[in-house]
Amino acid sequence: MAKPPKGERLSPKLESVLARLCQKLGPMITTRAVKLPYLVDVLANHHLGAPITGGTHQTWDHGVVTSEVWSYIQRGADPHGPFDVDEHGYSEGGKQISLAGEPDDALSPEETAIVDLVADEYGRLDATSLGRLTKSMNTQLDARAWGKNHTAAIDEDAYARLSESYQAFCSRLPFLDLTNEEDWGEPIEDPVEYLRRELGG
Repeated sequence: MAKPPKGERLSPKLESVLARLCQKLGPMITTRAVKLPYLVDVLANHHLGAPITGGTHQTWDHGVVTSEVWSYIQRGADPHGPFDVDEHGYSEGGKQISLAGEPDDALSPEETAIVDLVADEYGRLDATSLGRLTKSMNTQLDARAWGKNHTAAIDEDAYARLSESYQAFCSRLPFLDLTNEEDWGEPIEDPVEYLRRELGG
């Protein structure tokens, strides 16, 4: 079967982010390569005040995907770019991307630090965990949004959902029986007053 035609290079910022991730993590399967740039933009938006990849982050079936990276990997790396794309039979998507040359570096030191933070914190998560994580960061969306290519959030709410406590709550939620009224508390008439009381305010 003939390979698809080689694609164009990624935008300079997105190429630099992907190259830095490859430098930190080595060859990346498709799932990591398409999900980690989303996390970069969430953290960059919080810490630097703006996203940096210029990528389009969308709600696909198995979590958030940066669509330009997906297309680039599916077409095969541009021969003049810094990446190789190879078959990888044991991963979702069946391909992996690796650094093959010296990339142009379009990142500031502050932006590089964000990419490094994402690589260190999330770069070794498996495909299922990354999908679950990126979905849990977008609970503002109806479950039917997944697979429909809606825009994923990169705002402060998405960043807050990365917290350890929120992620622990998300992992417990599927196992909670919310229909068992014996576990219910008293009705809350005034939510603000309830929170003030519970938080000791």
